[in-house]
Amino acid sequence: MTVKTARIAIGIPLVALVALALWKLGALYGATREPPAPPAASVRAAVVRRGAMPTTVTNIGTVQALNTVLVRARVDGVIEEVLFKEGQIVSRGDVLVKLDPLPFEAQLRVNQAQLAKDVASLDNAKVDLQRYEDLLKADSISSQTRDTARSLVAQLTAAVANDAAQVDMARLSLSYTTIKAPITGRVGARLIDAGNIVHTTDTNGLVVITQLSPIAVTFAVPQERLKDLRTAQHRGSIPVTVLNDAGASEEQGEVILIDNQIDTTTGTIRCKAQFSNANDTLWPGQFVTVRVALKTLPDAIVIPTIAVQNGSEGPYVYVVTADHHAKARDIHIGSVEGDQTIAASGLSAGETVVTEGQFRLETDALVHVESVDAPRAASLP
Repeated sequence: MTVKTARIAIGIPLVALVALALWKLGALYGATREPPAPPAASVRAAVVRRGAMPTTVTNIGTVQALNTVLVRARVDGVIEEVLFKEGQIVSRGDVLVKLDPLPFEAQLRVNQAQLAKDVASLDNAKVDLQRYEDLLKADSISSQTRDTARSLVAQLTAAVANDAAQVDMARLSLSYTTIKAPITGRVGARLIDAGNIVHTTDTNGLVVITQLSPIAVTFAVPQERLKDLRTAQHRGSIPVTVLNDAGASEEQGEVILIDNQIDTTTGTIRCKAQFSNANDTLWPGQFVTVRVALKTLPDAIVIPTIAVQNGSEGPYVYVVTADHHAKARDIHIGSVEGDQTIAASGLSAGETVVTEGQFRLETDALVHVESVDAPRAASLP
């Protein structure tokens, strides 16, 4: 074996021993060194505020007309003219339909003639009665003749009164040939055509008129809120808001009815609100979202609704601590008022809660707060 070969033979095991020692040293060092801390999660946050906050109740309501009238004929007759267009707005007293008046005019003249005849007979009977009164004083006739004349005057007086009533009835029937709108509103589809004969017993009627302004919305309120609702009613009018699809106010009105009993099947009480509906925003049969303002809490703890998370044990929020860690904290919700939530317990004013980025967090996670939203003042719905 040469010197060079011997050196190689000795060097290979030596290198292996050094490598093994370095590997064990590295493993030992790696086992004792802690893993690097995860980076801070970026979130947005808001400050919990304490202050006045209006409380409301929100539910789905149904729009209904305050008044709906099915216009019918009050006398039998032939339709001479239809004076309205389908869908138009009519005012109370506008002429809608005219019936043929000729038969009713003829009947009126018959009754007037009968009245004139009986009036003439009555006048003659009164003259005879006066004559018999004078003759009786002169003892020229019997009292029976005078009494018969007096009875005739009474009969003719009653006949004249009956004739006058018949004239009034004929005149009233004639007026019914001009059919007018009983309310102001929008007419629906025409149910009749000119030339047809209508009867008072017809069930379909002539046309339906629906009042659109003002208009009503019916909705239900949970029985748990009845006390607040009644208290608000004693204070004055209860404001109600119809919300559009974006949750913004669309119509303002007030409650006009709180029903006199609770529905035992649903545990709710029926209410009705009235709206001016000047622009025909609401339409009968439409489903809308209504929000009723009940009372204002003077010292409520309020947070943004988007800060609230729902877990298996109930709602919770992530609270940002002074050392920039997120702590999950269970809360009890008093009520949700749109984009703000009243926390009945679990939070204090001035604390910071995470509003965006909760999906990146877990308890004690390090956070980087990109921005903090200032507390927003409450406003009535």
